[in-house]
Amino acid sequence: MTVRRLVMSFFILSITALIVFLGTEVLPGDALTATIPTEELQFYSADQLAEMRSELGLDRPIPVRFLEVWARLMTFDFGTTIVKHEPVGPRIFHPMINSAILAGVALVVMLALVISLGTLASLKPGGRLDTTISATTLFTYSMPDFVVSNLFVIVFAVWLGLAPAVILAPTNAPKLTILAASILPVLALCVHGVAYQYRLLRAGMVEALNSDYVERARLAGLPTWRISLVHALPSALIPMLNGTASFVAGLLSGSVVVEAVFKYPGAGGELLRALSQREIPTIQAIAFLAALAVVVANLLADLAILALDPRVRTRSQNG
Repeated sequence: MTVRRLVMSFFILSITALIVFLGTEVLPGDALTATIPTEELQFYSADQLAEMRSELGLDRPIPVRFLEVWARLMTFDFGTTIVKHEPVGPRIFHPMINSAILAGVALVVMLALVISLGTLASLKPGGRLDTTISATTLFTYSMPDFVVSNLFVIVFAVWLGLAPAVILAPTNAPKLTILAASILPVLALCVHGVAYQYRLLRAGMVEALNSDYVERARLAGLPTWRISLVHALPSALIPMLNGTASFVAGLLSGSVVVEAVFKYPGAGGELLRALSQREIPTIQAIAFLAALAVVVANLLADLAILALDPRVRTRSQNG
């Protein structure tokens, strides 16, 4: 099963590379015309533009260019920028690390909040705490990322002055310095994850607490906290883990919006810059690394489910 997952992951990454490549191809213009101001294009003849495209390799057939891109991405050779001929890898290194730190901290905070709130609310289903949390998460889940981010800026930065509205540190600043100013981006990224994952965990906890093995634990006189954390929580985590992998995918897409609002020095800003300048190698590298993160998150979630659920482990061994 592990080999099958790895083969499927390789296939997904290849399809992602193809989609990103074709997506950049259908955009109007190309990398050359995007770097030349519109008012200056009239001073270039068609032959001059064709010669410049030939020098940049933009006149080669699409299949040939895609195979070159695919081979580079699969070996983590991201090439150079089209106009300045700068290596893409060093250019996106710090932004990607900053985004990975932001996403990692947001994931940890989200899981801590979900497990805490879901466990507490499941002890009294339909109670005041359960009703309040359920209503709040349902409301916040319907709010787009840019609305949440701007609300956080208005309330916590402007009105209350509890955190900075924007992050002024450069991309190569010390990571702890960037992270210390990133309270609002982290919380903004957590909102959707907490709202969605809470409902999964709460449902799983309620079901587990009503199961026969938990009832036997109660009859044995075990304390409530031990029953909830040791006996019920591992079973309830199983459906949530699949949702966590999906949250990572949403986290990467939502981080572009959140980073733009808070001026976070991450891959989101670098991606927007690359899109505006049609820096195709940079776009392809960031998209490929984001897809790789999602694939790895799904693999880790599958492994965690195998560890927590003996039924899945048995089917995997038999299959």
